[in-house]
Amino acid sequence: MLRMFFMSNFENPFKDFVFSLPEDKLDLLIECINNRKDYDLYGVTNLEDAAIKYGRKPMCPKCSCENYIENGHTPAYHKRFKCENCGCSYTLLSDSVFNSSKISFHKILKYIQLMTFNVPLQQCIEVLEISSNTANLWRNKIFQTVNGYQDTLQLSGRIWIDETYIEDYNVLGSDYINQKPRGLSKTQICIVVAIDSNKNMVAIICGHGKPSSDRIYKTLHNHIRPNSIIVHDGEKAHNKLIRELNLKSEVYKANTKDSSYFEKMGLINNMCSWIKRYIWRFIGMDVENLQTYLNWFIYLQRCKRDNDKWPKSERILRHLILERTRYTEESQLFLRIASKHSWCKPLKTGKIV
Repeated sequence: MLRMFFMSNFENPFKDFVFSLPEDKLDLLIECINNRKDYDLYGVTNLEDAAIKYGRKPMCPKCSCENYIENGHTPAYHKRFKCENCGCSYTLLSDSVFNSSKISFHKILKYIQLMTFNVPLQQCIEVLEISSNTANLWRNKIFQTVNGYQDTLQLSGRIWIDETYIEDYNVLGSDYINQKPRGLSKTQICIVVAIDSNKNMVAIICGHGKPSSDRIYKTLHNHIRPNSIIVHDGEKAHNKLIRELNLKSEVYKANTKDSSYFEKMGLINNMCSWIKRYIWRFIGMDVENLQTYLNWFIYLQRCKRDNDKWPKSERILRHLILERTRYTEESQLFLRIASKHSWCKPLKTGKIV
């Protein structure tokens, strides 16, 4: 109340100055204000300084040689390096998603913040005042850095597993609305989810329709440590996984009238609900990109879990800075092909911290 009293009785000393500025100088002032805000939050005001802060080392994008000589500056005044092995000229961020970035550092940070809340693309466009092409490009760039993220995740101790399903509208016939199939049809994508007592999670596509024991085993056997305890609903498809990994089985049959079921299976049921709500936010998403969206969801859960130790926006920025992957149309085409063929795994882009 006291603050409102003073604000209503005293004019802002900068008001006349700001309103008198021409458009071009006002833009410069806003840029300076944004730089000040970024410096207060992150300690840097540009991508190159952020790369230095987080310990990114110059490396040749062609031959991966770390031996270089300094070679002046680019027209944008970024420090340039020359590879001693192949003679390639490059900058500190040449082999990163920030290569040749034209969007401002401040908008990149705001875009990352919006993505941590899974804001739809159209809303990002309006809030940041950027084009749809730019918004889509940066979503693809950020998503590319988490492809392969779940490959090395392992759950241990007490682990809950289940399956959830979403419609694959790419395979629906024209008569689907009038003749909707009962139960779990082959038009539904099966997503196998698992979470342990330490809130480590995985969510992986497991084909269409109700999964077989072989599909469940193939999907989860690298993500669950042997001799763990599996808490599940007694689905027969889980038997091979339990047998092969020597897991202890704890079964709670799905029964809406049994209060113990909701208590014992609440963690995994909630996770399935979170994933469905997350996916529903992205209406019109290409199903080929679904696993990438799931990778981002799982990565975000880890960042949010440790937010008290490491603020999630700064953690994601550091990850993007240190990740040695460069977004190109060719790499995106490869990912699309990989999603259609079992013999081709998603492109790995390194370890995420």
